[in-house]
Amino acid sequence: MNILLIFFAIPLATIILSIIFETIIQCPLKIAGIAFSIFLIVAFALGGSTELLVAVFAYTLISFVSAFITMLIQNELQDNDDSNHEDTGCWRCANQVANFTNNRMNASNDVRYRFR
Repeated sequence: MNILLIFFAIPLATIILSIIFETIIQCPLKIAGIAFSIFLIVAFALGGSTELLVAVFAYTLISFVSAFITMLIQNELQDNDDSNHEDTGCWRCANQVANFTNNRMNASNDVRYRFR
């Protein structure tokens, strides 16, 4: 019974939940991170054996791959003629980080902010 659970039920649930979360969050890396943290907590709660930790990495990889494939399918099925997807999901987050970094770099080059 445990073999069926480990090799069929948990991976299937991981794929289904990753697809659902990808449609909501729209960032495969965040989905994989959420799956990794949940599986890691469960693995250590169940004893933290080596087999469980290997399963955590395998399930995280399954989660990332299924979320990434879902993202590709969603991008392909969008009816937008423009290919500018920089306003959604991971791109929005990456653009915000880049803008914050650029603003900080410009502020550090300004004479008013230098400490002597």
